[in-house]
Amino acid sequence: MSQLFRKGRGCFPSGVARALLAGLAAIAPGAAVDAQPASPANTIAYAPRTDYDGPLVLRLPASARMLGMANAGVASNDADALFYSPGMLTQARGVAMSLQRYGATATAGSFASVQTLGSLAVAVGAQHLQFSADAYDPIASVQQGGARLSDGGAVLASSTAFTVGVGRTIRGYRFGAALKYAEERLDTRSDGVTALDMGLHKALGQATLAVSLQNIGAGLDLHDFGGPLPTRLTVGYGGGLFPVWEKWDIGMQTQVSVERDGFVRPAGGVELGYVPIEGVALVMRSGLRLPREKDEPLATAGLGVTVDRFSFDYALEPMRGGRPVSHRVGFRIK
Repeated sequence: MSQLFRKGRGCFPSGVARALLAGLAAIAPGAAVDAQPASPANTIAYAPRTDYDGPLVLRLPASARMLGMANAGVASNDADALFYSPGMLTQARGVAMSLQRYGATATAGSFASVQTLGSLAVAVGAQHLQFSADAYDPIASVQQGGARLSDGGAVLASSTAFTVGVGRTIRGYRFGAALKYAEERLDTRSDGVTALDMGLHKALGQATLAVSLQNIGAGLDLHDFGGPLPTRLTVGYGGGLFPVWEKWDIGMQTQVSVERDGFVRPAGGVELGYVPIEGVALVMRSGLRLPREKDEPLATAGLGVTVDRFSFDYALEPMRGGRPVSHRVGFRIK
């Protein structure tokens, strides 16, 4: 098992901009970056994980809206901001929930609620993943994130996290912290850990600049294997929909994350909203991110409908390597 603890390293090749633009046309499940002609100008250098970074649920999307924009969400102002950066809790309100399927073998879901208590914003949330792993090599089922969850296996497994967060605005800066308990179960192996998230945000015009540090804590020990938490530092900039022309609104999210082993993952997305009448919006979303594993999608997409305080969201991740598209649906109340 010593190979599980070698360090990976990411890179961002000079021609990746063209690959990212090409990815907008690669939303279909069969479109793969590595199917393009191999040349220094369009080849992404993957950096597969060599460690077990668990619990797995902490590395999966937690919002249908954010997944539609490549899971870039540090500037989210919905209740599920709790899972991306607690610094935005002072701007978040209401309830958010979502559900995602990975083929026929795995299901992930999340729930979050944010309320105001005096000068504090208080949030509670839960994430859960139910899946099955390969009996001979269960680590392979969780090591690559959600890319291989649809493969299934004979070993029943689950990954769960419960989170409580608080946020407050001080002199124009939004501070937040969240404490979580996360647990991984693989057949008869199980372990749980406590972890901390912190976030700092500053409003800049109609958007916000964000810094988030997530999953600070000790790692898991699952008897014959284990490893550190998926700690990551993220810097992002973005905001929600704002009017640009008559009945059209636009919003964006962009971020760069540095993962525990040094891999650098840029991601970003846009959402374009059409407002036919006041209180109703139809939203289209698209996002790009640098894949770490060759089976991960480069691009994601999504749709949304907002009627007054209620929003319905849909997003897809077109997994590669012949795997089925992963779908996520969500519901938000402000």
